Amino acid sequence: MILACGLTVLSSCQSNTEDKKVSEDQAISTPKPPGRLDSSQIIKENVLVDYIAAAKTIRQNPKNGVPFSKLDYDKLIAYDFAGSANTYPSVIDQKGNFVPVVMGQQYLSQEQADKILSALTNNSTYGEVTAACFEPHFALVLYKDNKKVTQINVCLDCNYLIAEIEIPAETHGFTESGRKAIIDLCKELNFRYGSLEKI
Repeated sequence: MILACGLTVLSSCQSNTEDKKVSEDQAISTPKPPGRLDSSQIIKENVLVDYIAAAKTIRQNPKNGVPFSKLDYDKLIAYDFAGSANTYPSVIDQKGNFVPVVMGQQYLSQEQADKILSALTNNSTYGEVTAACFEPHFALVLYKDNKKVTQINVCLDCNYLIAEIEIPAETHGFTESGRKAIIDLCKELNFRYGSLEKI
């Protein structure tokens, strides 16, 4: 069973090599969305930016654990997107723009924010194996005064996250309880990972 799960994780991260090839032109400008996506589902940059200003504010909670207990933020927005290791490893690129494969966004309530941030700082969330790939489909972005503070991008197929800020509890891949915390939130938000089984 462990071997079958490992093979499932590894095979689910494999993608067509054509999708991973990046020309010099694409490296200079923002790449176009992959052809396999329905362009009608992609949220435009201006809509994503306007949504940040419209999102409800939350307060920083010292009980959420390091680093979020000391971070200055007033909004937390979750994103559902079609990430890929080479082209779209994060929902916001190095130039500060959203990648053109975002299909869902939802600001989190205080309760939702506290629950997921506490989970991400809990030692019991981490400690299992990971795959070598990284194709994230879920991201959390913290904002202050409508400007990005930090982002966390998650690939459950590969079983780990990449964050711009160090999360001391993060050691290895997600445990069952770590996966459950992310999947449960995605179910509430009607995001792609919400359809996964908890284990």
